[in-house]
Amino acid sequence: MNQAEAKRRQAEALSDILMFVAIYVLGGLTGDNGITYTAVAVQVCTLFWIMISGGLSDALGRLLRSRKNKGQYRNIARMRGSAMLFQSILGLAVSLCLAALSGVVAEKLFRIPYSGLILLAMSPAVLLRTVSAVLAGYFQGEGSEAPRAIAGILRQAFLLGFGILFCHLVGGYGEKVGSLLRQENFVAMYGGLGIALAVNLSELPVILFLGLVYRGSRRSERRAKQEGMYAADSAWDCARYLHSARWPHWATDLCVFLPFALGLLFLGGSGEAGGQTAVDYGLYVGKYLVVCGIVTALVRIAVLPVIARIFQCFKREENRFARTVFQSGVHIGLVHGIFLAVFVAVMGEQIADLLHPENAQTAARMLRQGSALIVLIPLCGYFRRLLHAMGKKYSVLAAACGADVVFSIAVLAGMGKVGVLSLVYGGLAAGGVLCVVLGVFAYRQMRVRPDWLGTFAIPLGAGGVAGLICLLMRKLFAARLGSLAMLLVALAVAGLIYWIMLLLLRNFKEQELEVVPGGRLIGRLGQLLRIF
Repeated sequence: MNQAEAKRRQAEALSDILMFVAIYVLGGLTGDNGITYTAVAVQVCTLFWIMISGGLSDALGRLLRSRKNKGQYRNIARMRGSAMLFQSILGLAVSLCLAALSGVVAEKLFRIPYSGLILLAMSPAVLLRTVSAVLAGYFQGEGSEAPRAIAGILRQAFLLGFGILFCHLVGGYGEKVGSLLRQENFVAMYGGLGIALAVNLSELPVILFLGLVYRGSRRSERRAKQEGMYAADSAWDCARYLHSARWPHWATDLCVFLPFALGLLFLGGSGEAGGQTAVDYGLYVGKYLVVCGIVTALVRIAVLPVIARIFQCFKREENRFARTVFQSGVHIGLVHGIFLAVFVAVMGEQIADLLHPENAQTAARMLRQGSALIVLIPLCGYFRRLLHAMGKKYSVLAAACGADVVFSIAVLAGMGKVGVLSLVYGGLAAGGVLCVVLGVFAYRQMRVRPDWLGTFAIPLGAGGVAGLICLLMRKLFAARLGSLAMLLVALAVAGLIYWIMLLLLRNFKEQELEVVPGGRLIGRLGQLLRIF
């Protein structure tokens, strides 16, 4: 991973934040049960898209770059055209199959009522996302990461805008139909239908943007194509190379995403998908996952540049310093993750009251008991990116498969006792197993031993003290301050004390501050306290 790819992945983390904001906003328009109905369509379309186009952009980019370095410009044109043709046919076939089987998949397999129409409307998104993935792969073949990063942000921005528009238009029609037929759930169903239309329409400006940029870059390419080598690869060879190059990545992506679909599948199979359980699942997706997702994305933004720095050290043959940088990445991820996880757990009531006052107790319980996910997910992503870049794809795939098994066992064991909360516990169990296994693989690959005291124990102790401070402030001021004011004051005070404690305990080394994001600011604060 180079610096350009790290910045692109940071932009993707920013687009994930916009996605979670869109889920929260649109969930407020459709209601919690509307989120549950829409989740069926989103998860089914995402699963099939991962199978036919997961890792496509990265794989296509690598293949195009290798041919460009060899001067095989005609092979580049052949591979790009073959990829677009083959993937478009595959995406169209999958979209048509999903449209034809939408009712069976939604109401027979998942057993979630009112979701078949939403899946039918969202099925063209598989084809549209496949086309945009091929176009993004072409730019990565040219060594440009910016178009894909911009496209991801545009996609979520248009989704939010179109989603609000169509939720009001289609949802208003659903309200009339529901009142006429005396079906309250029709309002949520038609609101989800509006989201499905927004998903499709938001992909069209992205394809238009990528297409225009691609067309503008073809002038220099035509001249190189005339001077290039003879195209030796056939269309079938191009398709075969492409899918053989991407399969470990899409299989891993599928295993990582699979728990979301399995959770909803188990919920529908238990016969508890209606009524209050549908509302609780909407809380799980629209509140719990939104909060954890936004906070996790912020931690990912801080950790991602460290991976690029590691491979810079390897290229310069600074292997010893690369191990220091690796430890620094784990450390900074834990430092940010532990504090934010503790803050979300202690202030869960205020966060839930701010996001969803009607069902604040259920949402607060999810946040209190499941906030450790904020620590686990960034570390899993850090270890996974590192191992993938070092060629250990099958180790990551095996670990992801094992985590899916753990998730399934935990959810099935707790579904009848705690209901939707079993998804929270299953996610923690699977995330913990995946983090530990990938961490062991990464440390063995880097040939370094963990610094248990500096990397784990001290941040954990400082996070516990910060949590006690938040708890004390909540007891003293929660009745006098509103939820938002309470959150801001507790975040500022506890965060300041947390970072001062880490500095006083000399938890950061001067060499470490040179490689972690925000290291200069931490170093200046340490100089003010006369620590460095």
